[in-house]
Amino acid sequence: MRKKPDRNDCMSVRQASATLGIVVLLLTATSLWFSTLDDSNGGRRRRSPSSTIKDPTTPPDSLPSDPFAQYIYQEELQLNYDYDSTAGVINPSRFATLREDEQQEQNKNNKNHRTIVVGDVHGSLLGFERFLKKIEHNPKWDTLVMAGDIVAKGPQSLKAIDRLIELRAKCVRGNHDDVVIRWRGFLDSVDVAILEEYEASPAFVDVMEAEAETEAGAQAIESMDAFFLERGITIPSDLDRKSEHYQIARAMTKHQYNYLRQCPLILTIPREISVNHIPVHVVHAGIEPKRDILHQRPWVLINIRNLLPDGTPSRKKSKGRGWAREFNELHNRRSPSKRDFLVVYGHDAGRNLNVMPWSIGLDTGCVYGRELTGYVVETGLILSSPCPRV
Repeated sequence: MRKKPDRNDCMSVRQASATLGIVVLLLTATSLWFSTLDDSNGGRRRRSPSSTIKDPTTPPDSLPSDPFAQYIYQEELQLNYDYDSTAGVINPSRFATLREDEQQEQNKNNKNHRTIVVGDVHGSLLGFERFLKKIEHNPKWDTLVMAGDIVAKGPQSLKAIDRLIELRAKCVRGNHDDVVIRWRGFLDSVDVAILEEYEASPAFVDVMEAEAETEAGAQAIESMDAFFLERGITIPSDLDRKSEHYQIARAMTKHQYNYLRQCPLILTIPREISVNHIPVHVVHAGIEPKRDILHQRPWVLINIRNLLPDGTPSRKKSKGRGWAREFNELHNRRSPSKRDFLVVYGHDAGRNLNVMPWSIGLDTGCVYGRELTGYVVETGLILSSPCPRV
């Protein structure tokens, strides 16, 4: 015979239920509070994995988290045509609905369409134009994807951005692009009158004219920081006070800034158009081989060159070994069913063109008078053109 629950048992059940209800309410309220906090903190709302804004974490030489970075984590390249990877043409059901002349035109377009990932331009507009001419670029059929570092070092950073906007080129964020974006975000947060006052002050002249490594340069930077601190403004500590990045950020138009800012950290090209029928992930610098592609750290994606013996990512090549070599060795040890993507990147001009089974490095030092290099996703071809020294 089942024992009838006494009053104390019932009280315990009711208390447990009430406690559980309070916990659920607290968790819900906390979730809503964090969601509101994300939205109010520079608009950094969490999105789906295909377009997630993430703050950088703190590996060595890290970028501090600030509201000016505005990272878009990953996006997928949207095709402007319906591609059938088996037939190499547009989807047959759609193809059948076209007129004969439209079918002929579509066949021609599909046959000639190229998605070209291009290495670091670094403001070398003349080298970029020569590359376009050499590869017989056709804006009707070709989609350009820039592997980052569009700006800095070369003489025509802003004109290079304008040209890419005109060509409707896609892009990922490079480390030099990142500094310019963050400088511009900071400058936009400061009252125009304060900026004009600063740029008319001796502190600004000293920063622009003094060598940063000298004692005078260090004093000039201290004066710059002091000027803003007196007005309650703090410049992010890692932004180089004496650099062309400030000048580029100050001079760029809102349209140019928005173009550069919308470049994600990872641009994924769908497997349907890849010569190997695997996704192609375009990043600027590289990845950590043992991390999932959608869980990479922003600092790594725009800065890494090497891995230290303990696995720590580094932007320097003096110690450790190249991340790409370890990444390829790791993939070669996996079963064929797991070999599921190719990484195409720039950034590492010191290693020049670096083609491996599961990664392709495209920075061939255009800004140093060497070459500008591209990779055609549909065919696997490598294209290159000499660049003038700037």
